[in-house]
Amino acid sequence: MPVDPAVLTILRDRCERVLNMGHHGFGAEQAKRCRLADIEVEGVKLAGDGETVPERGATATTTVELEVDESCCNISGNAHGGFLAWLIDHCSSLSIFCLSAPDRWTTSGVSTNINTFYISAAPLGTPLRVVSKIIQIGKSSATLEVRVENRDTNKLVALGTHVKQDVKRSPEATARIGKHLSSKL
Repeated sequence: MPVDPAVLTILRDRCERVLNMGHHGFGAEQAKRCRLADIEVEGVKLAGDGETVPERGATATTTVELEVDESCCNISGNAHGGFLAWLIDHCSSLSIFCLSAPDRWTTSGVSTNINTFYISAAPLGTPLRVVSKIIQIGKSSATLEVRVENRDTNKLVALGTHVKQDVKRSPEATARIGKHLSSKL
């Protein structure tokens, strides 16, 4: 069944706001280069007031694109392994936000395990595509698969799995994040 276009609009806006939140602190320069390219969801419905609710078995895949620049490279001029691991962490959160509900996954959670397989080099200037897919999501944990690919050749650069735990936000943190999000809009 096709997804309601209003759902995709809400999810795209939500993901764009999350990407923009990364423009400070660790990875800020790299986060500015990340652009949301695509969202694919199944089993997500409108819940009113700009909220969405995933049904049991809902799925989400997000695609982010960017180019490897000097700030991402090691001394050999290739994307640094630490940068690729950060990219897997940063981009996987978007798929979780696509399946958030008012009572769960209101944050991107916390990482409990990230595995990264480095497959091939991505030299300076390489256009990357980062595809994050929910493998499993429950009330308190989620498992994701993230593929970092050369956008021009489709060659796999890195493959990651990411396990996250849902956390409840304090009212103070909710207010701080809400204030930050409003200043970005």
